[in-house]
Parts: sequence; C-alpha cells; structure tokens
Amino acid sequence: MLMAVEQLRRRVPGGIGAYARGLLRGLAACAEQGEQVDLTLMASRRRRRGMSDPLGEFDRPVVLSRLPGPLLTRSWDHGWSGIPAGYDVVHSVSLAAPPHRPTDAWRSVVTVHDMAWRRYPEATTPRGRKWHEAALRRAAATASALVVTSKFVADDLIADGVHRDRITIVHGGSDHLVPEDAAQAEALLARLGVPGEFLLTVGTLEPRKNVRRLVSAFHRARTRLPEPWPLVFVGPAGWGEAVPEAEEQGAVIFAGAVSDAVLTGLYRRARAFAYVPLTEGYGLPPLEAMRTGTPSVVANEVPSVHDLGDVGPPPACIVDPLDIDDIAEGLVTVLTDEGVRADLSARGEVHARSRTWQAAAHEHIRLWGSLR
Repeated sequence: MLMAVEQLRRRVPGGIGAYARGLLRGLAACAEQGEQVDLTLMASRRRRRGMSDPLGEFDRPVVLSRLPGPLLTRSWDHGWSGIPAGYDVVHSVSLAAPPHRPTDAWRSVVTVHDMAWRRYPEATTPRGRKWHEAALRRAAATASALVVTSKFVADDLIADGVHRDRITIVHGGSDHLVPEDAAQAEALLARLGVPGEFLLTVGTLEPRKNVRRLVSAFHRARTRLPEPWPLVFVGPAGWGEAVPEAEEQGAVIFAGAVSDAVLTGLYRRARAFAYVPLTEGYGLPPLEAMRTGTPSVVANEVPSVHDLGDVGPPPACIVDPLDIDDIAEGLVTVLTDEGVRADLSARGEVHARSRTWQAAAHEHIRLWGSLR
C-alpha cells in the first residue's frame, strides 16, 4: 500500500505531522510483533539538496514526485496527477490527497483531522476555508474510508452526510515523546529569565489557538497566585492578529519553537499546562503534558482529553475557551489547589499512557486489510 505523507514536507508539520510520525513509528512497533504491512511513502520532491529528509527516518520505500509541495497539492486538487501503478490502498494522512477516479482499482483512505474552518471560520483564512471545503467534498465523495481521531469529528462528518459505516475512529498516541534534554531545557529557561516554576502552553501562534483570551485570563489569574509564575509559550509563529504584549515584564514569555527533547523537559518542569484552543479534532499537546504528570487546564473542544459521550470525570480541568473568567478560574485552581493538582496529575498520566501509537497502527492495519 501507499501512504501520502506530504504534511511531513511542510515547514511546520504541526499536529498532522505528529500524527503521521506517530503512526509510522507505531507501524514499526507492530512489525516487531509480527504484524507486518508492505508500505511505501509518497511525497513531493525534497526542498533542498544537502538537507536531511524527514521521510528517511522511517526505513520505508519512498516515492517522490518531481513537483515541489505546493504544486503537488495543487495538481492533486485539479486531478492533474495521480499515483504510481501497483498499489491497492492509498492512505492520505490529511485532506491533501491524490485524486481517486471511479475507474481506479485502488481504494482511497483519507484522515480528516477536524472541521475547524466551519466551527470558527473567523479563525481560518478565506483561502484556507475554500481549500478545506473542496478537499473535504472530494474525500467524502471518493474515499472508501475516512479516518478520524475522535467521536467529535465523526459526529461532524455524519452531520455533513457521511455514512457512519465509512468512518473509523482511531485515537492518537502519547508515546512519541522523546527523552528529555534536561540541560538544554534548563539553559533555555535561564536565557528566558525563568528561574523557577511556570505555566506552560504549546502550539502554533494563530487565531484558532485562542492566544489572546489565554493571555487575558492569565493576567486575571496572576493577581491571585502566591508566586509570580510566568506563562511560557512554546511554538512557532503562525498568522493572524498579533498577540498582546504582557502588561508586566516577565509575565508572558515567548520561547518560539524548541526541539522535541527540550519540549519534554519543559513539560516536566512546568507547574501546570494550559491548552485552550477554540476547537480541535484531537489535540496532542495535552496528552504530552499529562504523560509527564503535569496537571492541565484544557478547553472543552479538545477530544483527546474529553470526547463526546465520555463518562466519568475528565483527566484535566475543562474550561470554556470563550469565557476568560472561566479560563482564569481554571488556572488559579490547577496552579494552587494541591489536592486538585495531585488528582489531575495521577489521572492525567494514566489517561495519556493508555493512548499508544502501536494501538493506533493496529487499527489502521485492520482497516487497510478490510479494504483489500
């Protein structure tokens, strides 16, 4: 079979890139247990000679297009190029998928990560909304199966007219975290002027991540904290309205993108973790934080933590991302209430460790086999 992993070519692979990498590592773990799958990767040509190829780390055959990434995606959108012959199943890890025609012998699988552009159109560019709508229509019309990572997204697709029998829910894992680089994490915090504990958040700086409300909520919460713990943002710059400057020097600190090993170290050193996007199809950062035992404040549309129909108390403090006061209350509680902190730390770690990429890979293998 063939897997289209164009997202791994992006400058910022994001959550979709993390899903692709986690799935491929899960497939390697399955292979070690005797559950083999003959898999080839497909993507655009390498961006620059001399640069390491992210596709090379997975020890899989690779088929490269002669087109650069943007042109390859556009050619798929318009049906100008397809896939090489000889594959029975083609799985695209995002809506950027090669076209499937009724006469094609191969079966198409597409992962739909979210429908955020519909829920919050103002948090997406007009061009992005137009592209996602067209790509989703193609996938819904031609794919044999659609993979989603939550019941939340499955319900959105069903409401959009997709039959539930075509939808497979596969949860993402949390075991992709690499061992921490404690020395580099400490060095980064020292450069940032963070001598002790802090509140951490992770994600691309863009409107859907709800950065402005989080900053406002943090300022409201900080006056009630016993220590002047700062809020540390980790993640690449995205697009959209500029983030407001901190009212107090050292209150809000932007670290930019960091290595995976440093990120693990920051998760372990944070007093608490906050993640309050407007919506997510899944949401890996809270799982990463909870895996290290860090108590977390999470928005109510992050199904990796609390999906539709889940029973029992969630493993994080759930808040309304549109309510600044509610976010602030959650921050104060999780930063100061030792009983709540201990409870969320224990339950969060159990929850996160129950999600593995090997289990996700097993479900993908089962789905691919059913289509042959």
